[in-house]
Amino acid sequence: MRVLFLQPPLGWWAVWKRHIANNVAHAQLAANIREWYPEIEVKVLDARALGMDEKQMLDAIVEINPDLIYMGDALQTTGVAAIHPRYQHAAKLIKQVLPKVKICVGGFFYGANAPMMLEKTPEFDFVVAGETERTVPELAKELSKRDPDIPSIKGLAYRDKYGEVKLTAYRPLIENLDDLPLPAYDLFPMDKYVGFNYLKHYVETYMSRGCPNGCRFCVGWTNYDPRGNKDWTHYRYRSPERMAEEMELLVKKYGAKFICMMDEDLNVYRERMEGLIEELRRRNLKVPFFFMGRAPYHLRDRDLLKPLREVGFVCGLFGMEAVDKKTLEAIKKGTTVDEVAELVQLFRENNIVSVITWMVGFPEDDEMKIKDRIERLNLIDPDMAALQIMTPLPGIPMYKQLEPLVEDWDLRKWDFQHAVIRTKYLSREDLARLAAWANREFYSKPGRVQRILYYKGYHPFCRLIARTYVETAGKEHAQAAVEDKIFV
Repeated sequence: MRVLFLQPPLGWWAVWKRHIANNVAHAQLAANIREWYPEIEVKVLDARALGMDEKQMLDAIVEINPDLIYMGDALQTTGVAAIHPRYQHAAKLIKQVLPKVKICVGGFFYGANAPMMLEKTPEFDFVVAGETERTVPELAKELSKRDPDIPSIKGLAYRDKYGEVKLTAYRPLIENLDDLPLPAYDLFPMDKYVGFNYLKHYVETYMSRGCPNGCRFCVGWTNYDPRGNKDWTHYRYRSPERMAEEMELLVKKYGAKFICMMDEDLNVYRERMEGLIEELRRRNLKVPFFFMGRAPYHLRDRDLLKPLREVGFVCGLFGMEAVDKKTLEAIKKGTTVDEVAELVQLFRENNIVSVITWMVGFPEDDEMKIKDRIERLNLIDPDMAALQIMTPLPGIPMYKQLEPLVEDWDLRKWDFQHAVIRTKYLSREDLARLAAWANREFYSKPGRVQRILYYKGYHPFCRLIARTYVETAGKEHAQAAVEDKIFV
């Protein structure tokens, strides 16, 4: 039995320019299979990182001759739902040269919509419902048998002998992430990954699962089987010792120069952050790193910002999304604008670059609300702002509310960079123009760009990331939002 983890040729978010990251989900699944079922052969083909075109990819796959191919990711940063058309196209090409190979997808976007995606995509043989960590290895094991019992595998959409789509029993979550082996980075071209156009030896990790807050717009819900009891809000995490062990491996064995921890909320528990600081100090491990967290948790642990900066925390992202109380309550944000403003100043005092996510395209948005939002954002004055346009993925709590507003169902544009919906008061075109204007407005404010690009207290890698956002604000971002140019 031979399993291939495939990343086909695809692009990246418009605002990140050339961004080619390792597939976190593939590395974890490859490690799981290798440790739990060592008789199964594991192969990896990252066609994007290797710069392959479709013919080169197909030639390589034919040479590998896999029995099962897996595609998918655990992170929306690969391209949100825009990855699906790419995976579907790759599957169609593969079936033409290897018609008997089985193709499975899972993870982000697929997890909450497994039966529907299998019904709509004849090129796929299986879609994982919910978390993939145990389901994919079990599928590979079962397919290695002469008479596989597919219905026995929990958390899987498949076709029966009559071609009908079936969904197996619900797959419970993995409670202790330390039970998982470290990702199989040795199988990947670690020297080929680039972050934000300029950062070489860039690595992404995923140290936890879920988010206890559960904002109603968040695409993280789509990683999980809706039959679970709000699985997205069930927060699980690697221990500080395990986190530091993985970071040390990445630095000392694979030469990582910048680590992006892509957890939705790394800093939920104070004791975990204290443990990480202690472990990094004990190992004398010095590598710049980024993580996403929530403003209230940072404010609770404000005394940890200085020691975090000392051990490598150079850039952090936290969400604001909106500024008016009605919208914040409607999306269940759980963070106040004042908390966000206070945290930006604390980050600046500790030479930590602040990145705020904010959004346009909520149902009640009109021109005045969006302009009020950018005005307040300018007053808060973060170093960077990551503007996202509402993308209503099936599986998020707001989907039924947003579905009637969708005007463009081309999933190639469902990446939070294109305007695919209207609001009650703005056409899709007006929303796109306002988004492009707001992003340019933020990055054209006098003094802001100079501070982030030249202030010596900030890590040079952060200044390079900021350079990417500045360079794309007036071109690529607008091309996606206004001109519907495809990037992913």
